[in-house]
Amino acid sequence: MNDVKCSGGRAACTLVHLSDFHHCRPSGVGVAAFRNKRLLSLLSWRLRRRKEHRPELLDRMSRAVAAEAADAVAVTGDLTHLCLPVEFDEIRERLGALGPPQRVFVVPGNHDALVPVPWDKGLGRWAEFMAPDSSRDRGRFDFPALRVREPLALIGISTARPTRPLSATGRVGEAQLERLEEILHRSARMKLFRVLLIHHPPAAGMVSRRKALEDADRFAAVIRRTGAELILHGHCHRLCQAELDGPRAPIPVLGVSSATATAAHPLKRAAFRRICVGGSAPDWRIEVHDHVI
Repeated sequence: MNDVKCSGGRAACTLVHLSDFHHCRPSGVGVAAFRNKRLLSLLSWRLRRRKEHRPELLDRMSRAVAAEAADAVAVTGDLTHLCLPVEFDEIRERLGALGPPQRVFVVPGNHDALVPVPWDKGLGRWAEFMAPDSSRDRGRFDFPALRVREPLALIGISTARPTRPLSATGRVGEAQLERLEEILHRSARMKLFRVLLIHHPPAAGMVSRRKALEDADRFAAVIRRTGAELILHGHCHRLCQAELDGPRAPIPVLGVSSATATAAHPLKRAAFRRICVGGSAPDWRIEVHDHVI
């Protein structure tokens, strides 16, 4: 990965990446809401995760991200913890603190699809933050979602779907993969820097089998054929880096830790990444800065 020195702290374009808020709000909800997979996530929260995630860290994160004045902000899923309507509403306000929908781009994670929730009470509450340029209202739309912020082509992919208890897997699906290949070809012809946003890490061995991307091999095959410049993901709750094979060179795959993590380990503490993009196709240059909260 080449570096580009950012003149005056900025490059031709800057992108901030954060993920995995795990906002949990179980109070004021009836018992019936937990007669499903939510119960296991609630037990996990009360036994362990409430010590691992602190909401006040997200306040600090939001102020720090806003101070970056980035051209775009990418949020890669698991914004809620229990997939409750009240969590979707409260996270909508949190997203607004990061910036307007035109600048903040979100893809959902497995916790955001823990159980089936009607669109208007769940993901539809964030529609403006997830929608492609071609559909910026609260109506339903198909992923992948493409936003062009020149020189960036931001491509949002959803791996979120309800799964059986004790499973946190994700799946892109054949329909999305087919559309993704077409979008990657089209944005390459436009000579844009293609950034894929996905919750589950697409490189092998980054998470356990029960948390993995089920169709990672098919996703990787698309990337081998079409290429991309960068892939950003969440889910594994640590700052990490891997690669996928591209048609001419390896594609960087970067993961970020949870935005609310209290971990002592420097790679697992709450953090965001600032990515500076310079140059032009095919000679792109990027510089990555990790900001640990």
